[in-house]
Amino acid sequence: MTDGTHRRAPLLDGRLSAAMALAQGAQVFADIGADHGRLSAVMLLSGARSALVADISAAALEKARKRLHALGLDNRATFAVADGLAALDALKQPPDTVFVLGMGGETIGGILRRGHTRLGGAALILGAQTDLPMVRRTVCEVGYRIRSEVIASAGGRVYVLMRCTPARADEAVYTEREYMLGPGLLRAPSSEWQRVLKRREHLLQQEISAMEKAGLEKDRERLAMNRRELGYVTGQLRHM
Repeated sequence: MTDGTHRRAPLLDGRLSAAMALAQGAQVFADIGADHGRLSAVMLLSGARSALVADISAAALEKARKRLHALGLDNRATFAVADGLAALDALKQPPDTVFVLGMGGETIGGILRRGHTRLGGAALILGAQTDLPMVRRTVCEVGYRIRSEVIASAGGRVYVLMRCTPARADEAVYTEREYMLGPGLLRAPSSEWQRVLKRREHLLQQEISAMEKAGLEKDRERLAMNRRELGYVTGQLRHM
């Protein structure tokens, strides 16, 4: 690769940089929902052998294809327009790492439930923008466990990213507290996480107050869940 090509390599924001760090050592990876292809390009430039670059949108995938072509990387990539992990069918063997980033938690949960049998033991790098407890629960349901969680910032937002691998035979599922707070964050608490928890505590207090004032029957289950989560968050902050 020429120096000129390296100068044209895309820059990654804090979120994508953190995702890449969680995938250290990956050689054959799949970027599900690749969009602009920045992550795939930098992964290939940084030593990965090959990539599956996939998106449900043909227009988005074309942007990624053009980016990798401009960098001379398209001969090391397979491109697939596909829904979620169905894209893995384009490969002869499973990748060692699969990225699923930049989507809501419900979307990522659905991708995992529908396609987990295609993973073949690949490590998962997940970056849900919402519904983290549900994503963690789904990870367990499909036979994986969270090995690490990191906090990253990009565009004024804060993200939690997870590295997950297949569960060991004797590995228990998580408790509700772990689903809500994050087993990786509980194992390695940080001052950054403390700030995230404080913001979450404030948001939960506001939501609970609004639901209590409204007194709607449809909010009863959500209200109970928010109260339990607030208890876990407040308890963790006291412990820290």
